[in-house]
Amino acid sequence: MRERRAAHVRPLPPSGDRLRSNQIKASAPSRELVRRYRPVRTSKGVPPPLGIGVIAVFLVMGVAMLILGGNILVSVVGQVAQAFDSAISQVSSIAPATVAPSGVALDTPVLDAPARDGYTNQATVSLSGSVPAAVVGKTGYKVRVYVIASDGTRSQVAEVDVGTTADFSTPAITLVEGTNTFAAALVTPSTEGQPSPEVIFILDTVPPKLSIGSPADGASQSGSSVVVSGKSDPGSTVTIRNKQSPGGGLSTKVVGQDGQFAITVGLVAGSNSILVTATDQAGNVSTAQLTVKRSFGQLAAHLSASPAKFGAKGPTTLKLTTHATSSNGGPLAGAQVVFTVTVAGLGPIVSPQLTTDQTGTAAWKVTISGATPGIGQATVLVTTGSGDQALATTTLTTT
Repeated sequence: MRERRAAHVRPLPPSGDRLRSNQIKASAPSRELVRRYRPVRTSKGVPPPLGIGVIAVFLVMGVAMLILGGNILVSVVGQVAQAFDSAISQVSSIAPATVAPSGVALDTPVLDAPARDGYTNQATVSLSGSVPAAVVGKTGYKVRVYVIASDGTRSQVAEVDVGTTADFSTPAITLVEGTNTFAAALVTPSTEGQPSPEVIFILDTVPPKLSIGSPADGASQSGSSVVVSGKSDPGSTVTIRNKQSPGGGLSTKVVGQDGQFAITVGLVAGSNSILVTATDQAGNVSTAQLTVKRSFGQLAAHLSASPAKFGAKGPTTLKLTTHATSSNGGPLAGAQVVFTVTVAGLGPIVSPQLTTDQTGTAAWKVTISGATPGIGQATVLVTTGSGDQALATTTLTTT
């Protein structure tokens, strides 16, 4: 049953009014307010120098990063490669091959070049050399050495096992006089490789020829040196020594292909013992000895006095002059000179020791006073560096 509306309540009539729209007018803000809240102005752009600097910094940082990365990469690659090599070496050392791989050519050993171009005076020689690194430490590998005759035929003279190093050395091998040619080959359990390059040893046990052509043994020389000439084997070394010369007077020269030699050696006064030695390329030695005397020949001294005649009362200046020569008539320079004056009434007057000049001349002045009339003399004694002497006199007269 519907509920009945109370009679005293009357519903409101429907409203025909709509919401009123009032226009709101906003007033403009004051100038003071606008000025206070004005937005911040930004600059027009970054200055060019600052921009370039920023770009440069980034470029440098980029290059540094590339370099650092490259170094790290190289280091890592190197470590990896080292580890790989170590692994390979360990694997290869575990089970060395005893037979050369099929179809692979063998490398050859190498014999060391002999000293002194192969010349030797020793009857035996030990050959040394090296083998390829690939065969070091492998069992069953050997080095076989052959001597090769002039017709090309080969004869085995030695065989050594390949060791734990590349170097090898043979026992002593006997040489024949003259040329000895050797070659080596690498031998495996199944085959023999190609021969190595040849090496040559020349056995020479004969001393070199040595003859002296000049000067003759016992010759005399007046100079301070002499040229020793002669003949020996080409390629030999000739050494000349004067035992009396300061420092041994050693001179050396290699003989040319013509076999001739000429060497200058110094001389001292008196006897000179000269030893000549020739050593060939194989070390064989020949010697010769000669004696050369350095002298100035038969000395001669000439003496003059000025004045030779003078008064006994008054003082007189006397000048004595000597000229010394060797046997060949040449001037004797560097000789010692002593003058002595003897006049009546006075004892001997002796000069200090003087020396002849390059012309062989020496002079001395002395004052004579208090003599008595009579006959006197002046003498001069000339002594060479070797001890040879010459004496000369002249007459002095006092009136």
